[in-house]
Amino acid sequence: FCQPSGWQLFTERNPPTFFVAVLTDINSERHYCACFTFWEAVESTQPQSHPRNGEEEEEESASPVQPAQLFAPKSLVLVSRLDHAEVFR
Repeated sequence: FCQPSGWQLFTERNPPTFFVAVLTDINSERHYCACFTFWEAVESTQPQSHPRNGEEEEEESASPVQPAQLFAPKSLVLVSRLDHAEVFR
């Protein structure tokens, strides 16, 4: 529930988001989940090669291209039985 857009990487940093979800347990008790999501830069562990037309494979693998910087969502979730969304924010 804290990543409604999914766990995908983006090439641009998105603005942070905040929302509150209400979960009801088996005893009909409510739990308020304040979810703050921000975007953190991640490092690529795989070097990328830039393909060039007409050049041999050796030269192609010898010239790595810097990968694009990617951003991943990271969420902090505070769960409470108290409904105080503004305090959680």
